[in-house]
Amino acid sequence: MGSNKTEHYGLHQWVPEDDFLRTDFNENFEKLDLALYTAEQNLRTDLTGDVQQLNTALDTLERELRADHDADITQVESALSKAQQTLRNEFNGNLENTNAALETVRALAAKKTEIVFGSYVGDGELYRTINLGFTIKWVFVYPAREDGLNSQSGLAAPGFPSQSEGAYFPVVVLGTSFQVCCEGSGGSFTNFINKKFNYIAGK
Repeated sequence: MGSNKTEHYGLHQWVPEDDFLRTDFNENFEKLDLALYTAEQNLRTDLTGDVQQLNTALDTLERELRADHDADITQVESALSKAQQTLRNEFNGNLENTNAALETVRALAAKKTEIVFGSYVGDGELYRTINLGFTIKWVFVYPAREDGLNSQSGLAAPGFPSQSEGAYFPVVVLGTSFQVCCEGSGGSFTNFINKKFNYIAGK
């Protein structure tokens, strides 16, 4: 059983002398699944609210244009319809991408997967590649000790790198390896110099 817990989700963390129990991993995955599902629901709610606000704004603008520009009403209706459809397509595309990523993570978590645990110490380089010697289905990187610095962790799967506020990815799966990063302006610190990180990976 893991001796420690992560700060935000209470995930099990292990020290070398701890036993690895299937129930600990199952509990971790249940918490991750709940967190991902909650994030998905919040995103759906936000996107639905945005579309409704845009529709309301477009309807109001349409009424004002009808009152002021009767001669141009046909052109205005066409322009509004195209703009509305474009916005809907963009929101739907973002939602589909999010759903695809969540379904992939859920599918990987649901499979019977052999789990490997390990650790490394950051060297401060922009990119660092860590080879595990097997095809990685997913990997979760997290700091051995929290100190309040953002983007020191990340959950990634093939084709779905973890995200940060900048253009850099904290964790990327590359076949039999995963890549970590240390980039200040992008907020990616999974290779922070002299800091110990733990990881669990599925194969």
